[in-house]
Amino acid sequence: MLLSKTPVSLYVHWPYCTFLCKFCAFAKARVPKHGIDHDRITNALLRELQTTLTPHRRDKQLRSIYFGGGTPSLARPKDIARIIEQAHALVPLALDAEITLESNPTLAEVSKMREFRAAGINRCSIGVQTLDDATLASMGRLHRGIDGLAAVDRARDVFPGRVTFDMIFGFAGQTLQRWENELETALDHADRHISVYQLTVEPGTPLSRDHLLRRVVLPEDDVQTQMYERAVEICALHGFRHYEVSSYAADADAESKHNRGYWLGQQYLGVGPSAHSRFVDPANGQRVRSVRIPDTKRWLQSCESMGHGTASETSVGGLEAMQEAVVLGLRMAEGIEDRRFRDVSGGRSLDRFLCMDRVRQLAEQGYLTWSQGPDSACLAPTERGLQVVDSILVDIIPDHCKWE
Repeated sequence: MLLSKTPVSLYVHWPYCTFLCKFCAFAKARVPKHGIDHDRITNALLRELQTTLTPHRRDKQLRSIYFGGGTPSLARPKDIARIIEQAHALVPLALDAEITLESNPTLAEVSKMREFRAAGINRCSIGVQTLDDATLASMGRLHRGIDGLAAVDRARDVFPGRVTFDMIFGFAGQTLQRWENELETALDHADRHISVYQLTVEPGTPLSRDHLLRRVVLPEDDVQTQMYERAVEICALHGFRHYEVSSYAADADAESKHNRGYWLGQQYLGVGPSAHSRFVDPANGQRVRSVRIPDTKRWLQSCESMGHGTASETSVGGLEAMQEAVVLGLRMAEGIEDRRFRDVSGGRSLDRFLCMDRVRQLAEQGYLTWSQGPDSACLAPTERGLQVVDSILVDIIPDHCKWE
């Protein structure tokens, strides 16, 4: 009889970018003047992959692989194939594994889509961001709005039913009407999934400095709230269900398996500069989190000398694991079931962990639902609650109430 294996996701961070967006806070490196040393970066990723996956080869199965960055579509398709093949050799891929590659909508990258599909990619995520050419230029993007739509159309031909793209609202000068028009146009080209984000001013980014100096003035908070609400309404009219704070899908099959793994609290392993991991150590059953070195040059040197570029690795305590389960679970419209929570709490129920007085108050106010099903209780945000989930979490997790 075959023993069931624990599902695990793999994130591969490919750090290089041809340009650095003013709003991006991810670990990245501009393509060197002499070009990318593809052999070196690939060999480093393969070495770290070997070190990272080997301890999990007996009890895990890869449910998804996600190539993020940076701009992984700058990689050579043959190198992406090598990474997928080695991952599968170490920890077998599920038959229905989702393998996603992020891509910019520039011609050079779009032209490689069929090669990436042949390499093993079966889902494509495109960084469209906005259709406004002036905004794209001001943010450091090299494509035009029309290029973004053309890339989505091209991807739909290559990965039918498996294409997603990002849209961002809240840029300087953007009005509610302009945002509505952009999103309507984008959805006319959409496949079965779309992600919609509010522009975030991340510390240390060029956007943060410009915002601080008032060189960039973003829409008022109430306007951005309206933009969020209209995104939910417009996506629904186009047949996209709001299943996670920033994610919309035509149906359950179109949802991102990789991201759902994070929100469901499943184990994940990361390789590449700045990549994070959360897993249970097969040797001792201890929950562990690790982070790779964010600087690409230092990470490369560490992989070449030690076989990995780990910056830190620490144990995850029970309280932290329970808090994380609630934080991630409430990002989804379906919420978190008590049954799933007990898997990380050592059997403690949600209603013994949460600040239930606040849960009940927020439920009465229309932000949460607390339901008792035949097998398990469930805490879930309403559509109204998804919009302010961060402030809800501050109220209901044990850092802010007595818990024993």
